[in-house]
Amino acid sequence: MTTSICADGTRTSCPACGSPDCEIAFDEQAWAARVAQVADTRRGRAALIAGDRRLSFERMLRCRSCGTLFACRIPDAAALHDFYQTYDGNDGYQRKLARKVGLETRRIFLLKWLVRGRRFLDVGCNVGAAVEGARRNGFTATGLEIDAAAVAIARSAFPGNAFVCGNLDALPADGRFDLVYCTEVLEHVPDPAAFARALAGVVAPGGVLFLTTPDAGHRSVRNALLDWAEVKPPEHLTLFTKRGVRALLRPDFTSFRFLPNAKPGVQVIARRSSGAPTELSA
Repeated sequence: MTTSICADGTRTSCPACGSPDCEIAFDEQAWAARVAQVADTRRGRAALIAGDRRLSFERMLRCRSCGTLFACRIPDAAALHDFYQTYDGNDGYQRKLARKVGLETRRIFLLKWLVRGRRFLDVGCNVGAAVEGARRNGFTATGLEIDAAAVAIARSAFPGNAFVCGNLDALPADGRFDLVYCTEVLEHVPDPAAFARALAGVVAPGGVLFLTTPDAGHRSVRNALLDWAEVKPPEHLTLFTKRGVRALLRPDFTSFRFLPNAKPGVQVIARRSSGAPTELSA
């Protein structure tokens, strides 16, 4: 699937499945009015958008085919760069770092039995909790992160691992990993199709991708998207469904297992292979 972004930064077709059959879910004004009534990070995002119109998303569209929710307009690279210079997530991650390392260690223990090799990559590793969890499970572990401040924290906290500052292009051209982790990243990227292709390129043949992202199709939110806390542009630009994630990954991955989740989040294990696509149980 080619990029769904037009030259002016707008999107009219679904970034997950490519369908042009989309409807307006709500507009920026309706969203701003709703989040003015809540006391969470969405209010701050609305204030940023009001103060910097480069961050305007105009409308949220919903794909009638796969249910994916996406911003009609994508801010340009400079605007997104400026936004992430003031990103407020690192302090929170640091405060719960020990707990997150324990959680990731347990989750990777279960995933490691799905692969033979022990090369691990976390794409969007933040301050390195999953990378350390992989090391504790016997992997040679690498973390990739565009936030230089987060990379500095990770290198200080976990010197036994490798951390690369940049995007997927910053990895060695021949870099392949047996288990690739990508948790709560996909919803942030401006061009999901290009990102998915690049992500597949770092998974070794027969290797596994573990990906998580908010689930716009979950029963608890699909009829109340305007109230959902994960709708917070320009941080979250695309909110997928299971069907949308499957459509996005299908060109490069051949089996999918979606894990059950009581919360509105997609968790999928996808295997990279040269065979024909085969569905596993959802």
